[in-house]
Amino acid sequence: MRTLGKFVLTGPFQAVAVISGFALLSFLFPFLIILSGGALALIALEIGIREAIRVLVICVLVVGAIAYFLLGGITTGTLVVWVSVLAAAYLYRNFRSLSVVLQALTVFGVVVTALAALLFPDLQLTWQSYLRNMLEAVGKTPSLQLMLPNPAIDLDRVQEHLPRVASVMTGVVVAVYLLTVSFTLFLGGWWHGLMADMNTFRKEFASLDLGQVLAAVTAALGVAAWFMKAPVLWQLTVVCLSMFFLHGLGLAHALIGKLRRPVMGFILVYGLMFFAAPQVVLMLASAGVLDGLVNFRKRFAKSGL
Repeated sequence: MRTLGKFVLTGPFQAVAVISGFALLSFLFPFLIILSGGALALIALEIGIREAIRVLVICVLVVGAIAYFLLGGITTGTLVVWVSVLAAAYLYRNFRSLSVVLQALTVFGVVVTALAALLFPDLQLTWQSYLRNMLEAVGKTPSLQLMLPNPAIDLDRVQEHLPRVASVMTGVVVAVYLLTVSFTLFLGGWWHGLMADMNTFRKEFASLDLGQVLAAVTAALGVAAWFMKAPVLWQLTVVCLSMFFLHGLGLAHALIGKLRRPVMGFILVYGLMFFAAPQVVLMLASAGVLDGLVNFRKRFAKSGL
């Protein structure tokens, strides 16, 4: 990674080649957009925002032209991620705090989700129609059925749950977007530290704290959603919990880092996440909310642990 980072920082053409290359590959392998955005964040943190904007403009032209000729259209998803990462890198560069950046992203996600529910009241029906069409396509295509975790799954039974799934899809999409931007910024920040032989990013991630106010808001949204059954409240809860998952992950790094053999602890956490991702993510998000309310790190520090 250090060699790739040095290549990105060599000059604008090298940076454009790496960022655009990973962006184009992300059409086939979506997770590679994190590497593309991480390289852009590295430029913003290492050289400056102006240079990053200059590289961004060239990348937009290159990727846009290639996508138009290959796909017959221009995708905006990559541009949204690039611009969002650049904005996050700008905040991080000025405040030097991951916590502040993630707080801003959480508030932004909540506002976007609330506005979507207000401006597009029929969005749930749109999601339901989209999911139904997707399931019908899977049912008619044997090759797509093989991609399912359980090929023997009854698609008719799945369709019974579509209204419930569709009711939270807006929140899920916003949560995925926020996590993508966050992980991309994490990569850029870690890469930036790697270039200077610094280990500060690990310590900063371990001290990640979204704050008591957001924790209280998340808890209140969860309780209200449980009793009122309002879709928009569930959507807002999903968005907030997605960010508190990162808070909980930072807390796990802080506590495991104090163990005599921290490697075993990290293997356990990430191993469980690989085999039971939904359960582990929910546990870490809940731990993040609790930590935001009572500050476990401070209590453990006082007790000498």
